[in-house]
Amino acid sequence: MTDMPALDPEGRNYISCPHCTIQIPDDVPDCPYCRQPVPGGTSGTPKDIHSLLVPPERFPRLVKYYREHGKWVKAVGPALLAALVLWLALGFLTRVKIVVPTDNAFLIEAERERKDGGSVLLRGKLLNRGEDIPDLSLRSIGVIAVFQYGDGRTEQKRVFPKSPFRGEGALFRGESGAFEIEVPKGVRSVTLRGEIVNLGEDRVFVPSGRGIRRLPAQRNR
Repeated sequence: MTDMPALDPEGRNYISCPHCTIQIPDDVPDCPYCRQPVPGGTSGTPKDIHSLLVPPERFPRLVKYYREHGKWVKAVGPALLAALVLWLALGFLTRVKIVVPTDNAFLIEAERERKDGGSVLLRGKLLNRGEDIPDLSLRSIGVIAVFQYGDGRTEQKRVFPKSPFRGEGALFRGESGAFEIEVPKGVRSVTLRGEIVNLGEDRVFVPSGRGIRRLPAQRNR
């Protein structure tokens, strides 16, 4: 008869073998009595986890290239990264800022488009949420662009949005018109706002019931 191994009392945990129901340590893979595997049992011998920590070598050509030219990559890589960061920072700092104040009557949306030579073109759209502005009227909807230069100077320009169904500056309520504004160089920010322009301002119209006055003819001496 096989001798039963004595239980070790020094802090070991024991479980019942599912095959022979004898108490065995919980850290053995096989039951020492019936030699059957124990589900969930762990071996006392530590496993070699080195293969788990070090991944298998992949892309051997890339690894070989890095070993041969890695010093150049380490030297040039930080310089290229610094140049990229500087380029992004300069692009962000020199970017034209678009400011559109809140307006209940006109909704303006615009986006930047950089052209050849470094100039910036603003393509925008104005939505009329106010009163109707028909074609045949002495009023028109205009977009006022205020340019703010880096040295503090300001300039102002006016354009008229055009709808595909109407002329420039003529929009009914709910209609939108497109506009383009070329931004001069040196401008840091552009403020866009909509307004109703009185086209008859500073103009003198002759009433239809009156004829054109003629100067009296000079007499011949």
